[in-house]
Amino acid sequence: MSILVQKNMRLAIWAFFFVLGILSLTIPTEPSQAQSLTTARGVYLIQLDSAIDPVSERYLLRELDQARGEYALVVIVLDTPGGLLDSTRVMVNAILESRVPVAVYVSPSGAHAASAGTFIGAAANILAMAPVTEIGAAAVVGGQGEDLGETLQVKANEDAAALLRGIAEKRGRNVEALEATVFEAKAYSAEEAVEIGIADFVAEDLDTLLHWAEGRTVETAAGTVTLENLLNSRIEESEYSVWDRFLGVIANPNLAFLLISLGSLALIVELWNFGSFIPGTIGVVLLVIGFAGVGQLPFQWAGIVLIALAIALLAAELFITPGFGFFGIAGVVALILGGLFLFPFPSIDAPELPGAPTIQVSRWLLAGIGALMLLFIIWLIRELRIAARPDSYVPTGSSSLVIGTTAHVTKTLDPDGEVYTAGEHWSAHTPDRTTIQAGQTVKILEIDGVTLIVEPETND
Repeated sequence: MSILVQKNMRLAIWAFFFVLGILSLTIPTEPSQAQSLTTARGVYLIQLDSAIDPVSERYLLRELDQARGEYALVVIVLDTPGGLLDSTRVMVNAILESRVPVAVYVSPSGAHAASAGTFIGAAANILAMAPVTEIGAAAVVGGQGEDLGETLQVKANEDAAALLRGIAEKRGRNVEALEATVFEAKAYSAEEAVEIGIADFVAEDLDTLLHWAEGRTVETAAGTVTLENLLNSRIEESEYSVWDRFLGVIANPNLAFLLISLGSLALIVELWNFGSFIPGTIGVVLLVIGFAGVGQLPFQWAGIVLIALAIALLAAELFITPGFGFFGIAGVVALILGGLFLFPFPSIDAPELPGAPTIQVSRWLLAGIGALMLLFIIWLIRELRIAARPDSYVPTGSSSLVIGTTAHVTKTLDPDGEVYTAGEHWSAHTPDRTTIQAGQTVKILEIDGVTLIVEPETND
């Protein structure tokens, strides 16, 4: 197989995985439609012990869908500091529209259903709390946790309170007490929550919850359901899988951008020293993982386009104007701008609940990546300019070159081009100005500095 074919195959493979990384941003994550509710037995436990974000949102929706038609009761074991308002709305809607009765159990002792957890707990058919747990503190804050202006604070609080009010009315909970968690940032202990009508009861453990729920009637999207045969039913527990945990780790704005930046750097190293394969492979893997992490978060396509442009500009520095510097520096600028625009800017126009993760690339990380990439580009420009001076380049394989040996054409000779021999790529020239297509084999006639004078190989 010729060097050119191998080169093109590698480029095609890397291009495929790069596109795969981009496509990972748009893979549908909605749960599939399951069967209708039928006579079901068993209790399904869903552990929800992290911040409310797109990853936990998709996890809960998937598990609720999994439980439909198979279990008599879903119990969400909740312990959360809060999270994103948009994800909270989706999760609340999924609980309200569940065809299977849903109980939320704030557990273990010391756990809290703070902020977004208040909405999720209130939306359940049954809300139980372990001793020494709390619920509340759902006042709305700015996108980065800051206080809102007076006018916008009133507007955001009214919006959140309206959602809680609707939930409370549907589930028969204390409207005024739940509104106070928003307007006054009130929080309640387990006993207080039961006393004022937010929670249903204090449960020492899961068995206590099941005893209390046995025989009770609740309203679901499928109609009125009587909870029966819970005490002796099988209990199946669902936890975050290794894949869920992995997505939770890479769904970090700083980590995702760092992986994309390092992947881009490794890809440029491979293109500069083509043939080693290892930097390119590592680069593509890092890009795919980085883009997969971005795909778990609310992102902007403008940032993706700028990052792709940055990679193209850095590659242009190697092939279009080697050592000129403009494309390389422009690529670094595009990469930093891509990091800035990758996620929506935190804004007072997009209030959040306390405990929401900051979905934004750290400015310190952007500065560090920018400085690192700029130093690399400066060094690369220097090396490219040195390599362009024939008197400053000493080929490592020149001692093994012999007049009369063969070489493979990697860039068409017309009459100038490129050949590969003795483990290196060489500039080459045909003395009679004939054209030799890439992929053919030539014979070395003469070594002129760093240029080989060659002719087509003939079979004598």
